[in-house]
Amino acid sequence: MKNIIIYATKYGSTEKAAKMLKSKLTGDVLLVNVLKEKVPSLEEYDQIILGGSIYMGRVQKELTEFIEKNLSLLLKKKVGLFICAGSPDPAARQKELETVFPAELYNHASTKELFGYELTFEKMGFLDKTITRAMKGDKNSVSELNEAAMERFAKVMLDT
Repeated sequence: MKNIIIYATKYGSTEKAAKMLKSKLTGDVLLVNVLKEKVPSLEEYDQIILGGSIYMGRVQKELTEFIEKNLSLLLKKKVGLFICAGSPDPAARQKELETVFPAELYNHASTKELFGYELTFEKMGFLDKTITRAMKGDKNSVSELNEAAMERFAKVMLDT
């Protein structure tokens, strides 16, 4: 089984989550950061996992553009979707998961999960630090990645 995890990350939390997920999957698993790497042809992959981090209610535009460009092919594959999101409101996080991906893809996906979040203030620029502190109230770096959600996600993707 050939799997590809295509993700976008600004400060590395989604990359960390993608690597954690990869360790829970079997078969060939390729990780591709759509912000830095060219995504190979999706034709050769049995399963495609897409993930991004939420900034101002959206995932990175490069991930969104990739999905829009490849939507017809994605709808023919087994797909899993995840986001890393840190809104203090669980309902808002769930709404973000439901709305950042095209509805057709969201409804097609075999699994969708919220993988939690990390805030690494040491990696953030001044503006992002200021906005994050104002929105979340956190002043120190924090890791709230949800390994149980990753386990659930992997279990669905492993069931063929």
